Amino acid sequence: MMIDKFMKSTDNILLVEDEPGVLQTFAEWLQSSGFDIKVYQARDAETALKIAAEFEIDLAILDWNLGTGLNGLDLLEDLFIFQPNIVAILVTGYANQATPLHAMRIGVRDYLDKSQDLTRDKFLEAVLKQLQKLRPQKTQRVFQKKLESFKDMVARALEMLDANSAFKNESTLDSTCNKIIKAAFELFPMKNASVYQINPGGIIPSQGCTVFTYDGKSTISSNVDFSSSLASSVCNQLSFVPLRADLSKNANQDLFILHPFETNSQNALFLPLVYETRLMGVLEFVDPQESSEIKFDKLISIYAELLGKSMDQDKARNHLLLIMEKALKLADPLNSQDITSQSLGDNISNVIAETGISAEEIEFLNQVRALQNRFGKSALSSSTELLKTVEKMLLTSFGEASK
Repeated sequence: MMIDKFMKSTDNILLVEDEPGVLQTFAEWLQSSGFDIKVYQARDAETALKIAAEFEIDLAILDWNLGTGLNGLDLLEDLFIFQPNIVAILVTGYANQATPLHAMRIGVRDYLDKSQDLTRDKFLEAVLKQLQKLRPQKTQRVFQKKLESFKDMVARALEMLDANSAFKNESTLDSTCNKIIKAAFELFPMKNASVYQINPGGIIPSQGCTVFTYDGKSTISSNVDFSSSLASSVCNQLSFVPLRADLSKNANQDLFILHPFETNSQNALFLPLVYETRLMGVLEFVDPQESSEIKFDKLISIYAELLGKSMDQDKARNHLLLIMEKALKLADPLNSQDITSQSLGDNISNVIAETGISAEEIEFLNQVRALQNRFGKSALSSSTELLKTVEKMLLTSFGEASK
């Protein structure tokens, strides 16, 4: 679970001491402490800075006098460039020479005096005290970093999912419905064509339904009572066969309601759009001209696939919007003091689980986007071709995979 990754975090300690014997003693004390730590050792400032440039350091234990004209405070100022969240313990026999205010500003949180009786217990007690203080802050920083990365990944995935309409008011589903009715109108002479979005959420609507109508000049979008429409009759037929209706005979009765695009018309042909056994919508032709040569099956299957994939895409896009919205709220600086590591991890995990989008799908989108950022858009075309090749290999080896 995501929360475990955040909570189990080893603390990195950097020991800087120019006396080999003292350095070895401090290292042995730490390594035998039982603390969840990783210890890095350096005998001079140059080595310490190289380590800090490569690894994240949480706590530095620095000797005041490094024997090269550089003291521990000077080194800490340089370390701060690489590790702005670093805290330090100064080990010194010259505690009276320290400048407490300046030292506190750059991260010194404690002093250990070598001129006094510095025992293993005193040393480890001081180290544990600082680890207990820095761990909550470190955990919060790790969460914020992970969350920012998560937000960025979701935003990029959303952009990839629907680059043309992700930030427009027009949805992919609406755009697809417009294309379907305009194409149908061009293919078959009729008064107007309409498409009902009856299944965007996987359930046939009992009340409101969005309908797009095209008369050859303009498109009209309206919300109708689907349960009282003639198109709903298609849903009552288990075979989902086309349905012809005499509109002129249904104008003055209470069983069905004629919509504005059906009034003053003679008849209508209702065609079910079925995709992967799901009824995605109903296509209606008003006053179509009779033609014995028209074969609807293949054409309707194409329309159904377009509508089905568009609905699935809109659903996925809406889920990603929901994830991003919640991630943004969780990352709001005004609320950063109110969230805990447990609530943050649980909320993100729960939102992802609610969407039905697997971690593998999100990671895949993230990897594709990383390829584009690194190698440009041509990398996407190359990746697509590679996937097609893999698909052909799988089909050759295993045939069509079962759903």
